[in-house]
Amino acid sequence: MKIDHIHFFVEDAISQRIWFIQYLGWKSVRQVTLPDRDLEILCYRDTYFVLSSPRSSDSPVAEYLRNHAPGVVDVAFVVTDLSVVLNHLERITNFEELSSSKAAGKLSFPSLQSLPALSEITYATNQPEPYKWAYVSGWGGVSHLLIERSSLSSYPYKKSNNNAIDHIVLNVPAGELEYAVEFYENFLGLQKQQNFQIQTERSGLCSQVLYEPESQFYFNINEPTSVNSQIQDFLDVNHGAGIQHIALHSEPIVKTVATLRQQGLPLLSVPIAYYQHLQERIQECKILSMQILHEWHQIVDHKILIDWNPDIPSSLLLQIFSLPIFPDSLFFFEFIERRQDVKGFGERNFLALYEAIEAELNTIA
Repeated sequence: MKIDHIHFFVEDAISQRIWFIQYLGWKSVRQVTLPDRDLEILCYRDTYFVLSSPRSSDSPVAEYLRNHAPGVVDVAFVVTDLSVVLNHLERITNFEELSSSKAAGKLSFPSLQSLPALSEITYATNQPEPYKWAYVSGWGGVSHLLIERSSLSSYPYKKSNNNAIDHIVLNVPAGELEYAVEFYENFLGLQKQQNFQIQTERSGLCSQVLYEPESQFYFNINEPTSVNSQIQDFLDVNHGAGIQHIALHSEPIVKTVATLRQQGLPLLSVPIAYYQHLQERIQECKILSMQILHEWHQIVDHKILIDWNPDIPSSLLLQIFSLPIFPDSLFFFEFIERRQDVKGFGERNFLALYEAIEAELNTIA
């Protein structure tokens, strides 16, 4: 499962392009002015990120922003054979039921002229021409463009692995988690992996981790379990379901975070008590103690979260999170490194993340 591009709808694409370059160090690929929108294309590793902002009140971008906060509108995938994918969806008996009940799964076949992001990415890069494509509506305001490109064998990134993106997290309203999980299992062929019930002092959430083994891509779905949940805060700001955050492969993470901080990127703060408790856990595991001893002070200074499987202590998961990156939006980025092919997510990191988000929201309030 190869992600082709991520498309954001924002209020000012030009300003956001400058922000992405200044704070994340991404490469600008192309800037395009169209009658109804400004369009900016950036690149991180092997994935393209598109920013669109409206130039008129009747632009589809303006219409979206009247109903949702700035954020991800499309997660586009490359498929080797679109006909096979569409035939698969037609054979799934409950797919149509999910589509009609939750407005997800609806198919459309727009013209290439109506897909400026796809056209401009193809024009500005060495990717093969799109041969077939189709839109599948996802949950909330998110859609998924499926693209079959001609001569895929010459595609410069033939591997199915996503070198840029580790996982994507979708927040859905209470009561919709089961339906959303079933939809994405059927649609993307994802498999259930872990699930978490997280309870902080203020709120709670339920999360299901979905996984695609070949590409090692994770797609996590959260729902709130209390009215004051931070997941509900996101849903309120976004006016419905939407992508909460995208996790970027960032190895080596210590060096990456040092650069991000030097560039001025605001990152989520982690209380020192987290590291005091973490040090106690590390001292109980001699293999792990030796492994990260030389990095410990940098990890603490940069507020990087660490977790591991007790059965495989050399497999480390290291994570850190930005603050929300768009005005009037709670979307953020995660920066992640997986060592020794560690799989899944650590529950302690999960809890630490949401406690830190909760503290940050309280500060803002």
